[in-house]
Amino acid sequence: MLHYGLLRILVHILSVSVVLVTCQKNDITESTDYISSVPNRLRLLKQNGKLLLNLYEYIDELQEKIKTLQRLVKHLQQPQLAAKGEEEDFLSNPMNSLSLIRQMHADWSNVEKVMKQSVGQKQLNFMNEQRPKLKNVKETFIAMHRITSSYELNATDIAKGLLDGMQTDANLSPLECYEMGLLYFNGSLYHKAVEWLETAKALMEKTPRNVYALLGLTRSKISHLLARCYTALDNLELARLVLQSKPDLNAKAEELLEYFQANKPQKVENDLIEFDSAYAYFCGSSYKPEPTRLLCSYKTSGTPFLRLAAFQMEQISMDPDIFVFHNVISSAEIAILDRETEAFLVPAKVATPEGEKVSSYRTVKSAKLPHVNVSREVNLLAVRLHKRMSDLSDFNLDSCSDVMQVLKYDFGGHASIHNDYFKNSSSEDRIATILFYLNDVPSGGGTVFFDLDLTVQPEPGKAVLWYNLDLETFDYEERNIHASCPVKIGSKFALTQWVLEHRQMFNRPCLRPPKLRQYK
Repeated sequence: MLHYGLLRILVHILSVSVVLVTCQKNDITESTDYISSVPNRLRLLKQNGKLLLNLYEYIDELQEKIKTLQRLVKHLQQPQLAAKGEEEDFLSNPMNSLSLIRQMHADWSNVEKVMKQSVGQKQLNFMNEQRPKLKNVKETFIAMHRITSSYELNATDIAKGLLDGMQTDANLSPLECYEMGLLYFNGSLYHKAVEWLETAKALMEKTPRNVYALLGLTRSKISHLLARCYTALDNLELARLVLQSKPDLNAKAEELLEYFQANKPQKVENDLIEFDSAYAYFCGSSYKPEPTRLLCSYKTSGTPFLRLAAFQMEQISMDPDIFVFHNVISSAEIAILDRETEAFLVPAKVATPEGEKVSSYRTVKSAKLPHVNVSREVNLLAVRLHKRMSDLSDFNLDSCSDVMQVLKYDFGGHASIHNDYFKNSSSEDRIATILFYLNDVPSGGGTVFFDLDLTVQPEPGKAVLWYNLDLETFDYEERNIHASCPVKIGSKFALTQWVLEHRQMFNRPCLRPPKLRQYK
């Protein structure tokens, strides 16, 4: 009889891993973004729930068939039990002989028919129809890499749900740890692969052996890949120990080692960005900014409106100047932007010599405003925000020509170290950047100015203003090099505006000739 408790364990594991496993075994037909879209992930979770209920129905049908077969067994074993120890006397009775011969002739044929009856076809069809065939599963693991690398986290802690000192109520199974190891192995990062595979191996020792085997993962499979990693690292002793620790690999350990040495994987280029230790320091929870004695005031000059509704202004850097403004956008306005722009967010592109393309150096979805497809309410809000940006920055901004961008960073979303100026043959560049934060981020997502030892954390309604060009000479302000820390938990919702220099010639003229910059 089936053990229902074991089946429930299987279902629990499937609830964590069904998406990851099924995507590896099926054709890729769906490109829906599940990384940067919370609504899509909610739909995925709902689908997973439906598949689990479907699995329970399948289990019920299997159990019903088992009960039927058990009733048949009870009936069919009667002659065997009656004859036990007295077989000759039993068969000397013609009625017993008749019953046995008839049973062997007819009953077992009917039992065979019962055994061949299909069970759960309805549930199998439902699963085939409902199961998503995901395209971007690898991107999910790459996003996890960005979190682990930028915050210098180890595999064991992450598997336990410990992120940068924050204990979460989630964890990873051996399946996810193995896949992380495989990602690093395929990217020629063997040290990292070993860390994740050792974690998967340790977790497997604490779990039911047969459950993960049903999902395609065995202890031998982990050890096989782990030994390959150690061989690629020229550590044959550890590779040998790993193989010898598994009974089914021990007998052919030397043969496998010889094969691994003769067929070492070729080093390949990968898209796994490596972050230096500065990220872990400035992006991590341990970073505590030193208190400053810079300017905190109300901005009342610049436009008549500010005399009635001044901005709370804080200067967080004086050389170069960086300003923070508080409560510059209301929760109602943020809700409008969130609700109305979700459908228009697309992966952001970066400029390359081959043209604009999606890059692993900036993993964010964006939408431009004003936008022809959004409601009139949103476009009117964009006009108001442009006016508000002009008031707080003293720049000339026009909602018709200056396009702002709504940004959504999700799981592992980040922007690598960069400056916001173009610094190319174009004669016009971005004089300044205005960044609005539109939500709280539970963990991660800060804006780091590495040369200034400064991190600005997201808070709803807060805006940051910095200059990409020196306001007197229009030379490039290289000290404002910055990055967006990967989001660990939650998502980061923001809005950015780049201010172009030509339209500022009258209110922010160049006072002195540039020393380094050359115009064409």
